[in-house]
Amino acid sequence: MKKFAFPVVLALSTVCSWAQQAAVPVYEEPMHHLAFERGQVRVLDVQIPPGETSLLHIHRAPIIYVAIEASAIDVKPLGGEWRHTSVANWKPGGVAYELSYAEKDFSHRVRNVGTGDFRLIAMTNSGPGISGPPPSDETVIPGEVENDLRWFRQSRVVVPRGESSGVFRSKHPAVVVQVSPGEAEILAKGQTGRSMASSGSFVFVEEGHDFTVRNSGSAPVTLVVIEAR
Repeated sequence: MKKFAFPVVLALSTVCSWAQQAAVPVYEEPMHHLAFERGQVRVLDVQIPPGETSLLHIHRAPIIYVAIEASAIDVKPLGGEWRHTSVANWKPGGVAYELSYAEKDFSHRVRNVGTGDFRLIAMTNSGPGISGPPPSDETVIPGEVENDLRWFRQSRVVVPRGESSGVFRSKHPAVVVQVSPGEAEILAKGQTGRSMASSGSFVFVEEGHDFTVRNSGSAPVTLVVIEAR
């Protein structure tokens, strides 16, 4: 039996290596649509219909997710078994993140085992992030800060109908995601106003640009703001 040990180990190693190579980058996985890319930032519009399963894909950068539509999902890590993730973890408007991908690549598949669509707007940040405490000149972003992380800072703001937020200047690239029905407009200095009219709409704001959120609809609108540090 010993004389077969090396070929068997080699064969298993080759299979594992092939499986790892077969994992596509997350932004090339068809259900993780690359909706925007600029520098260190990628924005993905993740949409997995009921009964569908993603390709094996690999994460190599910290990521933050904004839930738009909820459904029960299962996940299967490379070399592991399917495991269930409760729909409670993905309530519409909720935010989750995974920072460990900065230290170690992770490959998995995701399948929608519920009856509704599963949709997220996600941002990845391939930069180094900040080290140590936030700098003293950190800019103010709209709303209440919910997550203050090395790679991301995230807040939530509700703008009443017919009103506008204050003027903000993001020190970092930022994405504004609409998480409620309604109509909003992002007004940034030097840029044409950009409208959002449904949950899941988003606008990218360049670093160093002043911007204002204006509610142009007839009901309050809720937005999630994410900076990529």
